[in-house]
Amino acid sequence: MSINKPSSLQQLNTGLDPTLWPIFENLQVGPESTRLVFTVNHQLGYFKGHFPEQAVLPGVVQVHWTGELARRLFNSSGFTGLRKVKFKQPILPGTRVTLSLDFESGSGTLNFRFHHAEKVFSSGVMMFGAGQ
Repeated sequence: MSINKPSSLQQLNTGLDPTLWPIFENLQVGPESTRLVFTVNHQLGYFKGHFPEQAVLPGVVQVHWTGELARRLFNSSGFTGLRKVKFKQPILPGTRVTLSLDFESGSGTLNFRFHHAEKVFSSGVMMFGAGQ
């Protein structure tokens, strides 16, 4: 799999609908890893009705963001599954989050973690088909 790292935050944020995506504020890029920092926008459409008492970012959205970013950053395709997915703490509107993505090109696995400092919100492993 080839790696397609954005050269700037502007490039990364280009084309992302702000009602469906956070605005990424910081980007750290390594050979097979990326760290993205963002604040969860109160205006994201995903909060409508999830839940009326306290808005929470749905876990399926976290998985969706991870998969789409894997496609954009690592040219990953051929999604084959998820392993070890854990939702440990809710992500609320206004929360500052770091998304750590560590891609193992040989095995086609992407370890992901939504966290802030030592507090882990969610984590898991996303798998992609071989021969990409």
